[in-house]
Amino acid sequence: MVILGGILWGIGLVAWFAGELRLLVLAYRQGLVWFFGCLFIPLVSWVFFLVNFKQAWKPVVIATVGVVFTALGYWAGGVEFFE
Repeated sequence: MVILGGILWGIGLVAWFAGELRLLVLAYRQGLVWFFGCLFIPLVSWVFFLVNFKQAWKPVVIATVGVVFTALGYWAGGVEFFE
C-alpha cells in the first residue's frame, strides 16, 4: 500500500503543479498585475478564476484533481495526520 501511496502522491503533485502553472500562464497573458497577484497574493487566483471562468476552469480542475490525488497518496502511504 505504501508503494501505491507513493505513486498516487507523485502523480498528484505533477498534476497539481501542471494545473497551477497553466493558471499562471493564463494570468500572465492577461497582464503582469494578474500574474504577480496570483503568484504572491493569497486568494487573487480565485478572483482571477471567477473573472476568467471560461479560460481558467480547466487548469483549476487539473490542480484540484492533483490535490485530491496527493491527499489520497499521502493517506494511502500510511502517513497519519493526527497522532
